[in-house]
Amino acid sequence: MIDYRAMIRDSAEPEYAEFIRKLVPGKEGIVGVRVPKLRSIAKEILKDDWESYLNDDMTCFEEEFVRGLAIATAPMDTGRRIALTEGYLDVIDNWSTSDTFCSSWKVPKKDRDAVWDYFSDLMDSGKEFRMRVSVIMRIDHFMDEEHIDPLIEDLAAYRNDGFYYKMGAAWAASVCFVYFRERTLELLESRRLEPWVQNKTIQKIRESFRVSDADKEIVSKYRV
Repeated sequence: MIDYRAMIRDSAEPEYAEFIRKLVPGKEGIVGVRVPKLRSIAKEILKDDWESYLNDDMTCFEEEFVRGLAIATAPMDTGRRIALTEGYLDVIDNWSTSDTFCSSWKVPKKDRDAVWDYFSDLMDSGKEFRMRVSVIMRIDHFMDEEHIDPLIEDLAAYRNDGFYYKMGAAWAASVCFVYFRERTLELLESRRLEPWVQNKTIQKIRESFRVSDADKEIVSKYRV
């Protein structure tokens, strides 16, 4: 197997590590490797004995990050990717690992229903980062007419006091507004979102370059 730990170690930048510590407060074991390099390392692992690699212990933030990229992109069927995801989700404890993992996850067209069902069900876990993964995965891969209504209903129905879930929910709702304005406007008008999420959603919509000034004024009326 390639010496991926040496690759990570050799790519570390102490100043960048300090930058990442500010973005991911409280996270231990950050050595400071940029995301493009971590993607490159993951690709090298997948050219090698990646099956054995998945059995290695993870010893730092960057190794956790690369593990997620490998699980999300390795050549395997969807059933196995879901099984490996289930084992990996308890490793995720920060927004950066969560969101890169979600955006990288390969969703074959033939398996979209199974993937949707699995990630939707994570909302029932009641766990901060599983719930964040659920909503981020769905805005990354299922922002379409078929799935918008159940996603909006989940955002309205589920609660979690974890900061990173609430931020993810607000981000998701703001993305829903960009693609499905009327549906999301109805959600905001109904004020069914948890109040903090409602106000953060409005803030994110107002900060978006993809929303008109007129719509930014409209959503402001729905602060709680």
